[in-house]
Amino acid sequence: MTKLRAAIIGSGNIGTDLMYKIERSSSVKLVAMIGIDVTSEGLKLAEERGYKAYASGLEGFMKDVDLIDVVFDATTAGAHEVHNELLQAKGKIVID
Repeated sequence: MTKLRAAIIGSGNIGTDLMYKIERSSSVKLVAMIGIDVTSEGLKLAEERGYKAYASGLEGFMKDVDLIDVVFDATTAGAHEVHNELLQAKGKIVID
């Protein structure tokens, strides 16, 4: 079975916890963690675990959007609408 390739937007506690859960999934493979704080512990942990880490937000990730099939949005509710619009325009599944 081919796993869905995933990214997480939000490198805080919720996004980091989700990273650990995805690692145990038999159907989803984490590819990238996206944040906005270069000093984020979540981005550091993601990179140490071998995932691509983007500290420049979704805008910085969009050049590599074809690396993934699905995005988990673990950011604020206000940001979800903007993220959803950008990602769905690229044909990506967005879960918030």
